[in-house]
Amino acid sequence: MNPLDLLLRVGPAIKAIFELGYEPKGEYFYELTEEQYRQLAKEGKDTSKKWFTLIPKNPKHDVPELLIVDEHDLGALRDAVRHIEFVCRDAGSEHRLASFEDKLAYAAGVLPTVFSESSKFAEKAKKPHLRVVK
Repeated sequence: MNPLDLLLRVGPAIKAIFELGYEPKGEYFYELTEEQYRQLAKEGKDTSKKWFTLIPKNPKHDVPELLIVDEHDLGALRDAVRHIEFVCRDAGSEHRLASFEDKLAYAAGVLPTVFSESSKFAEKAKKPHLRVVK
């Protein structure tokens, strides 16, 4: 993945995943209803592409507000999950990163803090590693 794509397309999706706090799996997304498409059209959105809403199957996964994404954003979320998985490969033993939440906690310490700063993983984010050595 090129750095520009990571910054502009996948970066906001990584931030959204940190804020959700869980992996937004494909089966959690449902295409909008006709009524919802009409509402999007009233709001000036492009309804010629497919739009989806997030409905997690696990009741412990709260969705603070209705999350609606288009096909492009859904692809960015998938790429963001792959990027988080890639970052976690450096963690060594896979068994200690058994859950996606564990992976988010690890990734918060590796990725720039801007991705996790507004999430419950903010405290896991790495502190600046520049220091004066005497």
